[in-house]
Amino acid sequence: MKRFDDLYLFTRVVEAGGFSAAERATGIPKSRLSRRIAELETQLGTRLLQRSSHRVSVTPVGEAVYRHARDMADASAAIEALAGAARSEPAGVLRVGTSPLLAETPVAGWLAEFADAHPKLRIELDLSNNYVDLIEQRIDVAIRAATGPLPSRDVVARPLAVSPRVLVGSPTLIARVGEPVTPAALEDLPCLGQGTLARSRDWVLHDRHGHRLALPIRPRFATDNILALREAAIAGLGFAVLPQHCCHEALLDGRLRTALPGWTPEPADLHALYPSRAGVPPSVKALIAFLRERFTQEPTMKALG
Repeated sequence: MKRFDDLYLFTRVVEAGGFSAAERATGIPKSRLSRRIAELETQLGTRLLQRSSHRVSVTPVGEAVYRHARDMADASAAIEALAGAARSEPAGVLRVGTSPLLAETPVAGWLAEFADAHPKLRIELDLSNNYVDLIEQRIDVAIRAATGPLPSRDVVARPLAVSPRVLVGSPTLIARVGEPVTPAALEDLPCLGQGTLARSRDWVLHDRHGHRLALPIRPRFATDNILALREAAIAGLGFAVLPQHCCHEALLDGRLRTALPGWTPEPADLHALYPSRAGVPPSVKALIAFLRERFTQEPTMKALG
Protein backbone atom coordinates (compact mmCIF):
# COMPACT_ATOMS: atom_id res chain seq x y z
CA MET A 1 0.00 0.00 0.00
CA LYS A 2 2.87 2.38 0.75
CA ARG A 3 4.26 1.83 -2.75
CA PHE A 4 0.82 2.47 -4.19
CA ASP A 5 0.62 5.73 -2.25
CA ASP A 6 4.09 6.72 -3.47
CA LEU A 7 3.09 6.00 -7.05
CA TYR A 8 0.06 8.25 -6.60
CA LEU A 9 2.27 11.04 -5.24
CA PHE A 10 4.56 10.50 -8.21
CA THR A 11 1.66 11.16 -10.59
CA ARG A 12 0.85 14.39 -8.72
CA VAL A 13 4.44 15.64 -9.04
CA VAL A 14 4.56 14.79 -12.75
CA GLU A 15 1.19 16.44 -13.46
CA ALA A 16 2.09 19.53 -11.42
CA GLY A 17 5.46 19.85 -13.18
CA GLY A 18 7.58 19.88 -10.03
CA PHE A 19 7.69 19.53 -6.26
CA SER A 20 6.79 23.13 -5.40
CA ALA A 21 3.67 23.07 -7.59
CA ALA A 22 2.72 19.62 -6.23
CA GLU A 23 3.05 20.99 -2.70
CA ARG A 24 0.55 23.73 -3.55
CA ALA A 25 -1.81 21.21 -5.17
CA THR A 26 -1.70 18.56 -2.44
CA GLY A 27 -0.79 20.47 0.71
CA ILE A 28 2.06 18.00 1.31
CA PRO A 29 5.44 19.65 2.01
CA LYS A 30 7.79 19.35 -0.96
CA SER A 31 10.50 17.90 1.27
CA ARG A 32 8.21 14.99 2.10
CA LEU A 33 7.20 14.58 -1.55
CA SER A 34 10.84 14.50 -2.58
CA ARG A 35 11.69 11.95 0.08
CA ARG A 36 8.76 9.67 -0.87
CA ILE A 37 9.67 9.75 -4.57
CA ALA A 38 13.29 9.00 -3.72
CA GLU A 39 12.18 5.99 -1.64
CA LEU A 40 10.03 4.83 -4.57
CA GLU A 41 13.03 5.08 -6.92
CA THR A 42 15.10 3.03 -4.47
CA GLN A 43 12.37 0.37 -4.26
CA LEU A 44 12.09 0.18 -8.06
CA GLY A 45 15.85 0.41 -8.60
CA THR A 46 15.59 3.08 -11.28
CA ARG A 47 15.50 6.85 -11.66
CA LEU A 48 12.03 8.29 -12.36
CA LEU A 49 12.81 12.02 -12.21
CA GLN A 50 15.81 14.08 -13.14
CA ARG A 51 16.24 16.88 -10.60
CA SER A 52 18.15 20.11 -11.00
CA SER A 53 18.12 23.40 -9.14
CA HIS A 54 15.75 24.87 -11.71
CA ARG A 55 13.51 22.08 -12.98
CA VAL A 56 12.31 18.49 -12.68
CA SER A 57 12.00 16.29 -15.76
CA VAL A 58 10.63 12.78 -16.18
CA THR A 59 12.96 10.02 -17.36
CA PRO A 60 11.85 7.64 -20.14
CA VAL A 61 11.27 4.93 -17.51
CA GLY A 62 9.44 7.51 -15.41
CA GLU A 63 7.11 8.24 -18.35
CA ALA A 64 6.16 4.55 -18.61
CA VAL A 65 5.76 4.24 -14.85
CA TYR A 66 3.62 7.39 -14.84
CA ARG A 67 1.19 5.93 -17.40
CA HIS A 68 0.69 2.78 -15.29
CA ALA A 69 0.47 4.78 -12.06
CA ARG A 70 -2.14 7.05 -13.66
CA ASP A 71 -4.20 4.00 -14.61
CA MET A 72 -3.94 2.75 -11.01
CA ALA A 73 -5.08 6.13 -9.66
CA ASP A 74 -8.04 6.18 -12.06
CA ALA A 75 -8.99 2.64 -11.00
CA SER A 76 -8.79 3.64 -7.34
CA ALA A 77 -11.07 6.62 -7.95
CA ALA A 78 -13.52 4.37 -9.78
CA ILE A 79 -13.54 1.93 -6.86
CA GLU A 80 -14.22 4.73 -4.38
CA ALA A 81 -17.05 6.04 -6.57
CA LEU A 82 -18.53 2.54 -6.82
CA ALA A 83 -18.34 2.07 -3.05
CA GLY A 84 -19.89 5.49 -2.50
CA ALA A 85 -22.80 4.62 -4.79
CA ALA A 86 -23.30 1.35 -2.93
CA ARG A 87 -23.48 3.27 0.35
CA SER A 88 -26.12 5.65 -0.98
CA GLU A 89 -28.20 3.66 -3.48
CA PRO A 90 -30.57 0.87 -2.40
CA ALA A 91 -29.41 -2.34 -4.07
CA GLY A 92 -29.18 -6.07 -3.48
CA VAL A 93 -31.69 -8.14 -1.48
CA LEU A 94 -33.88 -6.53 1.19
CA ARG A 95 -35.74 -8.91 3.50
CA VAL A 96 -38.84 -7.35 5.06
CA GLY A 97 -41.05 -8.87 7.75
CA THR A 98 -44.54 -7.76 8.73
CA SER A 99 -47.99 -9.08 9.61
CA PRO A 100 -50.54 -10.33 7.05
CA LEU A 101 -52.77 -7.40 8.05
CA LEU A 102 -50.18 -4.71 7.37
CA ALA A 103 -49.17 -6.46 4.17
CA GLU A 104 -52.75 -6.27 2.91
CA THR A 105 -53.44 -2.79 4.26
CA PRO A 106 -51.37 -1.25 2.71
CA VAL A 107 -47.68 -2.18 3.03
CA ALA A 108 -47.42 -4.74 0.20
CA GLY A 109 -48.46 -2.16 -2.38
CA TRP A 110 -46.02 0.35 -0.96
CA LEU A 111 -43.20 -2.19 -1.11
CA ALA A 112 -43.97 -2.78 -4.78
CA GLU A 113 -43.83 0.96 -5.38
CA PHE A 114 -40.52 1.20 -3.50
CA ALA A 115 -39.00 -1.68 -5.46
CA ASP A 116 -40.14 -0.16 -8.74
CA ALA A 117 -38.33 3.06 -7.83
CA HIS A 118 -35.09 1.17 -7.15
CA PRO A 119 -34.36 -1.24 -10.04
CA LYS A 120 -31.22 -2.64 -8.36
CA LEU A 121 -33.23 -3.81 -5.35
CA ARG A 122 -34.91 -7.19 -4.81
CA ILE A 123 -37.40 -7.58 -1.94
CA GLU A 124 -38.33 -10.72 -0.03
CA LEU A 125 -41.47 -10.33 2.15
CA ASP A 126 -42.00 -12.59 5.17
CA LEU A 127 -45.48 -12.58 6.74
CA SER A 128 -46.10 -13.62 10.32
CA ASN A 129 -48.22 -12.49 13.26
CA ASN A 130 -45.44 -13.43 15.68
CA TYR A 131 -42.33 -11.47 16.48
CA VAL A 132 -39.30 -13.11 14.92
CA ASP A 133 -35.61 -13.02 15.73
CA LEU A 134 -34.45 -10.54 13.11
CA ILE A 135 -30.87 -11.76 13.14
CA GLU A 136 -31.68 -15.47 13.17
CA GLN A 137 -34.36 -15.08 10.48
CA ARG A 138 -32.13 -12.70 8.50
CA ILE A 139 -34.81 -10.00 8.42
CA ASP A 140 -33.38 -6.61 7.48
CA VAL A 141 -36.38 -4.60 8.66
CA ALA A 142 -39.69 -5.54 10.31
CA ILE A 143 -42.82 -3.38 10.35
CA ARG A 144 -44.78 -4.01 13.55
CA ALA A 145 -47.34 -2.51 15.91
CA ALA A 146 -45.61 -1.90 19.25
CA THR A 147 -47.47 -3.57 22.10
CA GLY A 148 -44.67 -3.69 24.66
CA PRO A 149 -40.94 -3.39 25.15
CA LEU A 150 -38.59 -4.35 22.35
CA PRO A 151 -37.87 -8.08 22.22
CA SER A 152 -34.10 -7.55 22.31
CA ARG A 153 -31.48 -4.90 22.99
CA ASP A 154 -30.02 -5.85 19.63
CA VAL A 155 -33.07 -4.32 17.90
CA VAL A 156 -33.54 -0.65 16.99
CA ALA A 157 -37.06 0.78 16.62
CA ARG A 158 -37.91 3.75 14.42
CA PRO A 159 -41.44 5.20 14.73
CA LEU A 160 -43.54 5.23 11.59
CA ALA A 161 -47.11 6.24 12.55
CA VAL A 162 -49.94 5.90 15.04
CA SER A 163 -52.61 3.39 14.06
CA PRO A 164 -56.04 4.35 15.48
CA ARG A 165 -58.34 1.53 16.58
CA VAL A 166 -62.12 1.42 16.63
CA LEU A 167 -64.72 -0.64 18.46
CA VAL A 168 -67.11 -2.00 15.84
CA GLY A 169 -70.06 -4.27 15.34
CA SER A 170 -72.17 -5.23 12.36
CA PRO A 171 -75.63 -3.69 11.86
CA THR A 172 -77.19 -7.15 12.17
CA LEU A 173 -75.43 -7.74 15.49
CA ILE A 174 -76.48 -4.36 16.87
CA ALA A 175 -80.08 -4.95 15.74
CA ARG A 176 -80.04 -8.35 17.48
CA VAL A 177 -78.35 -7.59 20.82
CA GLY A 178 -78.57 -3.81 21.09
CA GLU A 179 -75.86 -1.18 21.18
CA PRO A 180 -73.68 -0.88 24.32
CA VAL A 181 -73.86 2.50 26.06
CA THR A 182 -71.23 1.83 28.74
CA PRO A 183 -68.10 -0.34 28.80
CA ALA A 184 -69.70 -2.50 31.49
CA ALA A 185 -72.51 -3.41 29.07
CA LEU A 186 -69.98 -5.24 26.90
CA GLU A 187 -69.64 -7.94 29.57
CA ASP A 188 -73.07 -9.28 28.59
CA LEU A 189 -72.60 -8.93 24.83
CA PRO A 190 -70.78 -11.23 22.37
CA CYS A 191 -67.20 -10.07 21.81
CA LEU A 192 -64.33 -11.17 19.60
CA GLY A 193 -60.84 -11.41 21.03
CA GLN A 194 -57.31 -11.10 19.72
CA GLY A 195 -55.23 -14.02 20.93
CA THR A 196 -56.74 -17.27 22.22
CA LEU A 197 -59.91 -18.10 24.12
CA ALA A 198 -57.81 -18.67 27.25
CA ARG A 199 -55.59 -15.63 26.79
CA SER A 200 -57.26 -12.82 24.90
CA ARG A 201 -55.96 -9.25 25.03
CA ASP A 202 -57.82 -6.80 27.24
CA TRP A 203 -59.58 -3.96 25.49
CA VAL A 204 -57.99 -0.68 26.56
CA LEU A 205 -60.42 2.22 26.17
CA HIS A 206 -60.15 5.99 26.71
CA ASP A 207 -63.05 8.36 27.36
CA ARG A 208 -63.31 11.98 26.26
CA HIS A 209 -61.54 13.15 29.43
CA GLY A 210 -58.56 10.87 28.88
CA HIS A 211 -59.50 8.31 31.52
CA ARG A 212 -58.07 4.90 30.70
CA LEU A 213 -59.95 1.66 31.26
CA ALA A 214 -58.54 -1.85 30.75
CA LEU A 215 -61.52 -4.09 30.06
CA PRO A 216 -61.07 -7.87 30.27
CA ILE A 217 -63.31 -9.72 27.82
CA ARG A 218 -64.50 -13.29 27.56
CA PRO A 219 -64.60 -13.80 23.79
CA ARG A 220 -66.83 -16.26 22.00
CA PHE A 221 -64.35 -16.24 19.12
CA ALA A 222 -60.61 -15.54 19.29
CA THR A 223 -57.77 -15.46 16.79
CA ASP A 224 -54.39 -13.79 16.40
CA ASN A 225 -55.25 -12.92 12.79
CA ILE A 226 -56.83 -9.46 12.53
CA LEU A 227 -58.19 -10.16 9.04
CA ALA A 228 -60.10 -13.19 10.36
CA LEU A 229 -61.30 -11.07 13.28
CA ARG A 230 -62.63 -8.47 10.86
CA GLU A 231 -64.52 -11.06 8.83
CA ALA A 232 -66.06 -12.51 11.99
CA ALA A 233 -67.19 -9.02 13.01
CA ILE A 234 -68.71 -8.37 9.56
CA ALA A 235 -70.54 -11.70 9.84
CA GLY A 236 -72.21 -10.44 13.05
CA LEU A 237 -70.47 -12.85 15.44
CA GLY A 238 -69.58 -10.15 17.98
CA PHE A 239 -68.14 -6.74 18.74
CA ALA A 240 -64.43 -6.30 17.98
CA VAL A 241 -61.62 -3.80 18.44
CA LEU A 242 -59.90 -3.39 15.08
CA PRO A 243 -57.28 -1.12 13.52
CA GLN A 244 -59.11 1.59 11.59
CA HIS A 245 -57.12 0.94 8.42
CA CYS A 246 -58.27 -2.70 8.57
CA CYS A 247 -62.00 -1.93 8.58
CA HIS A 248 -62.10 1.47 6.86
CA GLU A 249 -63.92 0.21 3.78
CA ALA A 250 -66.38 -1.86 5.84
CA LEU A 251 -67.26 1.25 7.85
CA LEU A 252 -67.73 3.30 4.68
CA ASP A 253 -70.05 0.79 3.00
CA GLY A 254 -72.03 0.02 6.16
CA ARG A 255 -70.93 -3.55 6.80
CA LEU A 256 -69.61 -2.36 10.18
CA ARG A 257 -70.57 0.44 12.55
CA THR A 258 -68.66 2.06 15.38
CA ALA A 259 -70.02 1.28 18.83
CA LEU A 260 -69.83 2.72 22.35
CA PRO A 261 -69.75 6.47 21.58
CA GLY A 262 -67.56 8.47 23.94
CA TRP A 263 -64.99 5.70 24.32
CA THR A 264 -62.04 5.13 21.98
CA PRO A 265 -59.76 2.10 21.92
CA GLU A 266 -56.11 2.81 22.63
CA PRO A 267 -54.15 3.24 19.36
CA ALA A 268 -51.05 1.27 18.43
CA ASP A 269 -47.70 2.74 17.51
CA LEU A 270 -46.23 1.33 14.32
CA HIS A 271 -42.46 0.93 14.23
CA ALA A 272 -39.77 -0.20 11.82
CA LEU A 273 -37.46 -2.62 13.61
CA TYR A 274 -34.00 -3.53 12.41
CA PRO A 275 -30.92 -5.19 13.92
CA SER A 276 -28.69 -2.87 15.90
CA ARG A 277 -25.41 -2.72 14.02
CA ALA A 278 -22.95 -0.31 12.52
CA GLY A 279 -23.44 0.61 8.90
CA VAL A 280 -27.21 0.30 8.41
CA PRO A 281 -27.72 -0.60 4.71
CA PRO A 282 -28.92 2.26 2.50
CA SER A 283 -31.89 0.12 1.44
CA VAL A 284 -33.10 -0.02 5.08
CA LYS A 285 -32.64 3.73 5.59
CA ALA A 286 -34.41 4.51 2.32
CA LEU A 287 -37.31 2.15 3.06
CA ILE A 288 -37.90 3.60 6.52
CA ALA A 289 -37.95 7.15 5.14
CA PHE A 290 -40.29 6.03 2.35
CA LEU A 291 -42.68 4.29 4.76
CA ARG A 292 -42.81 7.28 7.10
CA GLU A 293 -43.85 9.45 4.18
CA ARG A 294 -46.50 6.97 3.00
CA PHE A 295 -47.94 6.46 6.48
CA THR A 296 -48.16 10.25 6.89
CA GLN A 297 -50.25 10.42 3.71
CA GLU A 298 -52.49 7.50 4.73
CA PRO A 299 -55.89 8.91 5.87
CA THR A 300 -56.46 6.11 8.40
CA MET A 301 -53.13 6.75 10.14
CA LYS A 302 -51.77 9.57 12.27
CA ALA A 303 -48.24 10.93 12.07
CA LEU A 304 -46.05 10.46 15.13
CA GLY A 305 -44.90 13.62 16.84
